[in-house]
Amino acid sequence: MDYLLLNLGKKLKNISYFNDKYVGVLGLGLSGNAAANVLVKSNANVFVFDDKKNKSLVPKKTTWLNYKDWDWEKIDTLFVSPGIPINSTKTHEAIKIAKKNNVNILNEIDLFFLTRPSAKIIGVTGTNGKSTTVALLNHILTFNKINSVIGGNFGLPACEIIDPGKNGVIILELSSYQLDGASKLSLHAAAIINITPDHIDYHEDFHNYIKSKLKIISFLNQYSKLIISNDDPFLKKIINTQEIPKSKLIKVNRSIGKNFVQNSIYLSGKHNHINAAIAIALAQTMKLNEEQIKQAINTFKGLPHRLEQIFFSDKIRIINDSKATNGEATAAALSSFKNIFWIAGGRPKSDGIGKASNCLKNVLKIFLFGESSEFFSKQILALNKHIPVIYCETLENATKLAIHKSQNSELKHIIILLSPAAASFDQFKNFEERGDHFKKAVNLYSQKGNLVC
Repeated sequence: MDYLLLNLGKKLKNISYFNDKYVGVLGLGLSGNAAANVLVKSNANVFVFDDKKNKSLVPKKTTWLNYKDWDWEKIDTLFVSPGIPINSTKTHEAIKIAKKNNVNILNEIDLFFLTRPSAKIIGVTGTNGKSTTVALLNHILTFNKINSVIGGNFGLPACEIIDPGKNGVIILELSSYQLDGASKLSLHAAAIINITPDHIDYHEDFHNYIKSKLKIISFLNQYSKLIISNDDPFLKKIINTQEIPKSKLIKVNRSIGKNFVQNSIYLSGKHNHINAAIAIALAQTMKLNEEQIKQAINTFKGLPHRLEQIFFSDKIRIINDSKATNGEATAAALSSFKNIFWIAGGRPKSDGIGKASNCLKNVLKIFLFGESSEFFSKQILALNKHIPVIYCETLENATKLAIHKSQNSELKHIIILLSPAAASFDQFKNFEERGDHFKKAVNLYSQKGNLVC
């Protein structure tokens, strides 16, 4: 396809190739809606459909129609939202129809790149730590007066990003879903933070998940750098199987990050030292020196729901780590503190608490809620029968009990840690809602005087 591109307006792009073309958008989450709006602005004839939503949510100037009734002989391009399987035995029927009709299959990341941004593009992927890494990198660049914007899996949908210009930087957080469907991207630099089993329900097996993460390597250009953690033996082993010139590969270790973050409460823990090391290396590809980076890190305030401190007293600290949706992320949190009253639960991953099972030595009591309660309890008690495990049913009950028991404890320094090690979808629509619910519960007990200590 010969794409002739023109930016119009302050927010949305016009892609002249799509003028009067027939296009389909499958899935109407944030990415699907953003893609549909850009395509409408590009004067395309846009058909939309979502298996899980109704037509009351249709973007303006689009046509809601079941994909089975689309005129596939006219459809030029199908845009598929992240999370809809493209390359598996679960491939959506609309994608199969598109392939039979030789329709171009792209996703919202591709649509972003078709706007031909002039800024340098940095891509970051990994199972855990992506959002903290891109937020820290964005902060470092912005602090040093480099115009920077975040998009993709975090921040703006990619195709809504306003190009900051040739001296600016676009930072894309890229999930395995987005990488799986992307085909058009060229990166100034990229990073893979770690790879551990996750989203197996979508990818069907760990091999396919790894393959989707490694796809970021295919988007490196001849001048690009790839940053990885040298402290991750599994990632190191995988990278060694890839044909990557040594001149392109930068390996960092957490000691670099630890040296830069020092005693920052917002970047505590080994995992955050690795996140920082990767953000530092990416910032250095933009010609920033150590002093510039250190000054920026000293003013970084962290992200909501990622080891977010929401209460502090001489006796108790309460930490919201709702973003920890798997055992790997929770293991990092449990390794960061002592005297932990651990609140966990939700919709479990296939390995349950996973690597968190190796980090129970700092846990004094466990408060379980949600679908995973029985599964988690069996795993925990098989490993350690001495840690009290309390069934709470709901997050609010777990919060209330953890606060009550910490108040009555003779210990002086207790960490109440929400780090679920599970998805949120049993009781909440996402990890943000779960974290906000936790914060509201804590605030309620604080207002009632139950947290005065």
